[in-house]
Amino acid sequence: ATLPASSGCVTMTAPEAAPPVQRAAEDGAKKEEVGAAKTEVERRRLLIAGDCEGNLVKLFTQVANQQKKVGAFHMLFAAGAFLPSAGGGNAAEGAAALAEYVTGKRQAPVDTYFIESRSSALLQTAPEGKKLCDRVHFLGGFGVREINGLRVAYLSGRYDATVYNAPGATEGGPAFVGAFYTPQVIDRLLQLAKASSAPIDVLLTSEWPLGLEGKLGDAEKPQDPDGGAIDWQAIASAPVAELVAALEPRYHVFGTADIFYQRAPFQTQNRGHVCRCIGVGKVGSKGKGRLWVHGLALSPASVMPEAALMQRPANTTPSPFATASSMRGVKRDGEKAEEDEVSRHETGSGQVIPDQIFLSRLPPNIDEKRLQTALRHVGKIERIHLARDESADGKPCKGFGWVTFSSAEEAEAACDLSEMLECGGRKIAICLAKPRQRSAGGPASKKREIKIVIEPHSDCWFCLVNPKVEKHMIVNANTEVYIATARGPILPAHVMVLPVKHAPCFAACPPELQSAIQASVSAVRKMFKDGGQECIVWERWIPMSISAANHMQVQIVPVDQSSAGAARDALEETSKRYLPGVALKRIHSHAEVAQHVNDDSATPYIYFEIPGDNTAKGRAVERYMYSSIDVDGPRIPLNLGRMVACQLLGCEERADWRTCQDDRDTEKELAAVLRQQFKPFATRKQ
Repeated sequence: ATLPASSGCVTMTAPEAAPPVQRAAEDGAKKEEVGAAKTEVERRRLLIAGDCEGNLVKLFTQVANQQKKVGAFHMLFAAGAFLPSAGGGNAAEGAAALAEYVTGKRQAPVDTYFIESRSSALLQTAPEGKKLCDRVHFLGGFGVREINGLRVAYLSGRYDATVYNAPGATEGGPAFVGAFYTPQVIDRLLQLAKASSAPIDVLLTSEWPLGLEGKLGDAEKPQDPDGGAIDWQAIASAPVAELVAALEPRYHVFGTADIFYQRAPFQTQNRGHVCRCIGVGKVGSKGKGRLWVHGLALSPASVMPEAALMQRPANTTPSPFATASSMRGVKRDGEKAEEDEVSRHETGSGQVIPDQIFLSRLPPNIDEKRLQTALRHVGKIERIHLARDESADGKPCKGFGWVTFSSAEEAEAACDLSEMLECGGRKIAICLAKPRQRSAGGPASKKREIKIVIEPHSDCWFCLVNPKVEKHMIVNANTEVYIATARGPILPAHVMVLPVKHAPCFAACPPELQSAIQASVSAVRKMFKDGGQECIVWERWIPMSISAANHMQVQIVPVDQSSAGAARDALEETSKRYLPGVALKRIHSHAEVAQHVNDDSATPYIYFEIPGDNTAKGRAVERYMYSSIDVDGPRIPLNLGRMVACQLLGCEERADWRTCQDDRDTEKELAAVLRQQFKPFATRKQ
């Protein structure tokens, strides 16, 4: 059944009523008795909505209009970002609208229950939920509740790989870091759900479950209404997929992508009933592909006859998700070689090879081409190596192997697919590879070679000799150094200083190149000071096995004077969270970094310049660094510098550059503006 909708933004279906046998069972039809069910089961009429982002007036006006046309609904569930964002374009309008509902000037037309994906303040102050105003309720950070007879599980916040995989994230510490959930939340939600044997009727999350499109034909997979490619890493998460697999809800509702999508139902692996996944668009969006309110009519599973609950429509597919138990850790097989390698990667030192992944539980008949096909969408694959039994016929795979990508970001994205890829009936486990360590009393193992090249590299993303380099983002260039806007900038004036030659890190640069880089950094700093701003500067060096990926970048982000005094606190707080047990070293200059990596330019490090104390000559500059000389020390997160800057600026949601990318025209405009601003401060090689 479809509800009439004047704006084309509301639909309503009753999918449970589709199969004739199920319809008879739930309606109490006398012609077909199912099990012990002999009475009609009352259905709950509910609405589901996607990201509201403070657009409450439009949401509730549309709901009220629909209730006038088709009758009252029992409740409204909202998934995604419900409150207005602090820095959004409609922030003031959204805040004003919210105030009208809180003060009682306006009233919601239906009992509304929402989760929140962005507001860290709400998650921190009301983790157990709160009544926002009359008929509007924040469910809380995570939990399971009975609402109008329906058993509802919910997860607020969103996924961040660095937070989720941070050392110690599973032991103690906060459930949420800002608006990002930790593994503790997933574990505790699973425990709450399993405290009762009753099925979960509805699961609410902000993000889509990673792997949703599995087991579907191309025509049935989600499509972007504008014809673009769907960025699964931006809208979906593996922990949410794990929840769906373990909780086995009858309905899973999510937002984030601004896409309306109803997946064909799939059969759950343990209980056997079907699960229906529904993505809802952003409130106010236009077009059928972005519908933002959807109606459902469903009965609580607790009162449904067993046979009715187990009915499966003709288009039901197998589950696209692994079970929770298979996603939690690696089950070892009997092969000693694989067992030893898996053990080394699970229990070995904290040092990793950032651009290389280790795969285990591979079937004997796997080949490189099949892995290439499975992982090609993640990024550029430089090398695949499968461990094979050379003495056996056909040289079967021993169960494990390694894949090297062109960047650490691509390798980490591949790790998010752990237990999501299936081959030969096995769920493939994926993690970052670890280097072999020297055995006690034995000969030193061959050290993994990191190529330190200071020459132009035609395959490097940042070398100007590469014809594919993004030259429209260049702000200024001389013969040794160039300045460019950052891709996925934290702020519009976020820039990078890079050497023209292919230098991997500042510590490996010759003195004259170091001087040229420092001169450009100083020039950018002067430009910001001229505008009344300070800046935060950082360089992160994590060596890659592919030399083309080793091109240094010094990142610079402006900081208002009002925030500059909090820079030291932001650095300390973020470092304690992601580099536990580490004390940053205070140094006097960028060139001093080389002394703290034992003059070994293959040693990972991160370097910061932050606004310090106010002095008679202006605000001082403080310099800090950390190097991973100790292989058992914490690994430097790829986006640690961004996280410090975002913590200081109060925009933690921009810590991942991939979620902040602008289109090419916007990038050109930003570069053009900065090009004009920088002209008076430009440096030239003498």
